[in-house]
Amino acid sequence: MSFDSERETVLHATDLRCQRLPNPMGVDAARPVFSWVPVAEKATRQTGYRVLVADDPATLAAGYGDLWDSGVVDSDEVNGVVYGGHPLPRGRRGWWTVRLRDGDGRIGPAAEPVWWEAGLLDAQGWHARWVSGIGPGPLLRTSFELSAPVRRARAYVSGLGLYELRINGARVGDRVLDPATSTYAEDPAMRGPDGTPARIRSARVLYSTYDVTDLLRAGRNAVGVLLGHGWFSAETDVRPAPFGRSPYGLRPRAIVQLNVETEDGRSVTVGTGPDWRTSAGPVVYNDLFHGEHHDATREPTGWDTATFDDSGWTSASLATEPVGDLYGQMMEPVRVVQTLAPKSRRRMADGRLVFDLGQHITGWTRIEVSGPRNARVTLRHAGRVDDAGELDPASNLMPRSPAEQTDHYVLAGDGVETWEPRFTLHGFQHVELSVSDPTVTIHNVEGRVVHNDVRSTGDFSCSHPLLDRLYHNVRWTLRASLQGIPQDAADRAERLAWLGDPGWTIEEYLYTFDTAAFWTKWLDDIRDCQLPDGSVPFVSPPHWRGPLPDALPYLNDLPYAGWSDFSSLSYIVLAWQLYRFTGDRAVLTDHVGALRQALEWTRARTRDHLLTEGFGEHMEPQPDGTSSVFARVTPVPVVATSWYHAGIRAMAGISAALGDRVAAREYDALAARVRAAFNLAFPEPEGQTGLALALWHDLVPDDLRPATVKRLADQVGHRLGTGTMGTAALEHVLVDGGAADTMFDVATRVTYPSWGHQIEQGATTVWETWGGEAERSRNMKLLASVGVFLFQDVAGISPDAPGWRRIRVRPALTHRLAAAAARVETPRGTAAVDWQVTGNELRIEVMVPTTATADVWLPTGVLVEGDGVVTRRDGFLVVEVHGGVRRFVVELDR
Repeated sequence: MSFDSERETVLHATDLRCQRLPNPMGVDAARPVFSWVPVAEKATRQTGYRVLVADDPATLAAGYGDLWDSGVVDSDEVNGVVYGGHPLPRGRRGWWTVRLRDGDGRIGPAAEPVWWEAGLLDAQGWHARWVSGIGPGPLLRTSFELSAPVRRARAYVSGLGLYELRINGARVGDRVLDPATSTYAEDPAMRGPDGTPARIRSARVLYSTYDVTDLLRAGRNAVGVLLGHGWFSAETDVRPAPFGRSPYGLRPRAIVQLNVETEDGRSVTVGTGPDWRTSAGPVVYNDLFHGEHHDATREPTGWDTATFDDSGWTSASLATEPVGDLYGQMMEPVRVVQTLAPKSRRRMADGRLVFDLGQHITGWTRIEVSGPRNARVTLRHAGRVDDAGELDPASNLMPRSPAEQTDHYVLAGDGVETWEPRFTLHGFQHVELSVSDPTVTIHNVEGRVVHNDVRSTGDFSCSHPLLDRLYHNVRWTLRASLQGIPQDAADRAERLAWLGDPGWTIEEYLYTFDTAAFWTKWLDDIRDCQLPDGSVPFVSPPHWRGPLPDALPYLNDLPYAGWSDFSSLSYIVLAWQLYRFTGDRAVLTDHVGALRQALEWTRARTRDHLLTEGFGEHMEPQPDGTSSVFARVTPVPVVATSWYHAGIRAMAGISAALGDRVAAREYDALAARVRAAFNLAFPEPEGQTGLALALWHDLVPDDLRPATVKRLADQVGHRLGTGTMGTAALEHVLVDGGAADTMFDVATRVTYPSWGHQIEQGATTVWETWGGEAERSRNMKLLASVGVFLFQDVAGISPDAPGWRRIRVRPALTHRLAAAAARVETPRGTAAVDWQVTGNELRIEVMVPTTATADVWLPTGVLVEGDGVVTRRDGFLVVEVHGGVRRFVVELDR
């Protein structure tokens, strides 16, 4: 890995963003937040900033902000800066720039202006109405006249559950599976953890905004929309509650509004209503999990054009079921982000074809086929094949949450036809293709990778092939889960968003992808579902709802339970970790009230400062090669109380970050009481997970930490016994406790239970369980918590202060590996490390963002090359360095 050290001379801002996105449209927030990345040729500090906001870039170029001038603010903040001007009117664009002041008091040049555009803001901005159509995949359309060429046009659209928007015969945009799911409406039958009716904080529906200026013209125009069920409604064969999808409505619905300004000065609004026309479409069946059936013979040619005759269609129906308020979607949309050609193809004896993509993905299959009219192509998807090469769908057909993952395409018979589904999603590596007519020709088959289109912001490599492969598997697993929510299983129907494991894998995401907007959206989802007593559900949005046929511990009705470790405490830890990596205080400000309520709800369920109820450890490995859903070794009170302590400490940190010192002290005092109670009740926590969590969450007395780490390392070194929580804890405690070799051995082990064992069996993602039982997911983030170890300890780079103001560079395996490297695009710029060991010589190169400081921890030896403020700590040479590229050479003591 080589570093490009070319920088601009004076401190200035790049990568300007609003609401954590570049140039967002449809912003409904009256006070959006700004961010930027400071850069300069030499290391310096950002000591101040001045934000200017104007109606147009020309005003900014003249040095004025007619909408807002922040003045020079003494601050080193680079994100979460709140707009302080008057709220923008509907549809209006605000242009903004920022100038930075460096450590010498110099004011840098203004950044290249960027913008954000207000959405429809509230119900008064919507003149369109929700409408429904005919069939499971209805078509809706209207046509309209424009008197002159178009100067400016916006389309505001939402479909429940999913839509595809079309104007004048063309698809609008490239988003798929849009909008992201949310809590669409309040369900009066939903119950809280105490069995009383659950009254959520708010329901919300997301809409998207498109610039459609170039798609409209003077004269006659047409707009149409195709709808699918998504999470909102359902086909008749979908399993009922509680573990099936619980529909919010009977039929898909849409709301579409076009606001058009023409060159002759007119303003035209076109919106859905009973004057729209509808017909059944070519999508005759669609389910997010089971698949999609598309009959090309039923698609009306030109239905989305102005010349189409819709007199035979019927009027659209007004949708009457209540849904939540509309909000602009402020996250990277889901798109087709990659296309994979199959690695192999196998023809079965009866003519079926089985393709192997070589990688487990979330997405679907695109085909190019030709053949007679009404011939059918069937596509079945699965994560693996058996020894005979037959598709093995066991992991997606788990009895509790089956997903058929089967698509059908009926040919129109018009030459070569290209098709891919719109309203389904599959988790698979293998696809089986069969045809109803042997004269059908298969021209091409491709895998389409589908997830939120987030930037890749991290990379890792090292000299150990298994660790490189492990990073590959973790990365693909995280990608698969980015589906507007942190999706659970990729293959079966359990594709909702559990709280719990995101709380201990969010660091892996934040090292690897720019997911700040993604997590901010999901935190809003969680808060939307909070009840007046402070409780939050363990799945959010609450798409599992209803009473259980057989009650589980502390759970009678989905999705609320007495599982604080998988609900309220996870909510708190997520918010804290997002702040740690981004330094964005605005997120904390938005959520602090709800976070306090969540902690108080948990606190009310404790006795003598111990929390005895919870889900507990999940997927502990068993001697027979399986993993246990509920813990058999680690006591629930140990797990629950350790997470309770973590939540309190996070709230102390949040309060301190927001300047509330009184609350911070109160939480610190409460944490001390919980710590004392824990050690009195559990002087020697049982199980590897119990030990690891107690160490991670700072429950072990300082004088006992070395012995506790040794005890844990001895157990783990013999045989790994941790499930999802304990495994996440290991990467945080073993290396810092002096047991780096043990963590390295765990990560590179190839015997069960281990990641290497999965890889030896052909895994290309991380599995739900250590052994990969047939009915368990082949692509799930539960056990993906090894990325922190790879970045923080193998390569040796991690944040040491919120937002990467300070960075720790401390590679821990220079005695076991020949080389490692990592790069992270932090809120302050690129941070990177690249080291190699040759003989007794360690060469390490470090890149530090312009306004950050790094502590470089070097193994003991002679510092041959490199400078900085050098101290000795815990047997290391610690060199403090500032922004720029720094190189060190150490002759190691061996």
